[in-house]
Amino acid sequence: MRYFIATLFTTATLFSANLTFSNGFVEAQTSVLGDNNINPSSSKITSHLTMDNGDVTTLKGKIDISLLDLKSDSHSRDEHMYKAIDTNKYKNTTYTIISVVKNTAGSYNIDGKLNLHGVTKDVDLLGKVTKKGDKVTIKAKTAFNMSDFGIEPPTLLFLSVKDQLNMTIDTTYTIK
Repeated sequence: MRYFIATLFTTATLFSANLTFSNGFVEAQTSVLGDNNINPSSSKITSHLTMDNGDVTTLKGKIDISLLDLKSDSHSRDEHMYKAIDTNKYKNTTYTIISVVKNTAGSYNIDGKLNLHGVTKDVDLLGKVTKKGDKVTIKAKTAFNMSDFGIEPPTLLFLSVKDQLNMTIDTTYTIK
């Protein structure tokens, strides 16, 4: 029995591959009256992803982003954002991929959990997951409210930032 279990474990690890972040970005877009271009993004991403047999539907693991690496086109705006998400206390955000399922439209539902501001919630992405050679690309979007994660949308000069965040992921990983 021990031989069988050891063989099963060894065989399973032969077909599993680690993926490391190569390039791309994660962007969080929101707006305030008169300004729809509040879109901090980061290309400083750490991944802890695995995939079995080159099958993108077996993709699982975590994608981490340092919140201080999110930058927009305004340093002042970024400072307000860092204060709102309390980067002194919550330094990172993590998206954990639970499952990837191809839907009837040919795109993929990526079911996962987002840990942001110390709160973990189900957040599902919709988009494309492709494998070409030793590269896997994820291009997906989702939307959620900041308040669902205990974040009060910032107010700037009596104008409140919209609660809804539209998140875009456009990343490429190398299979190791």
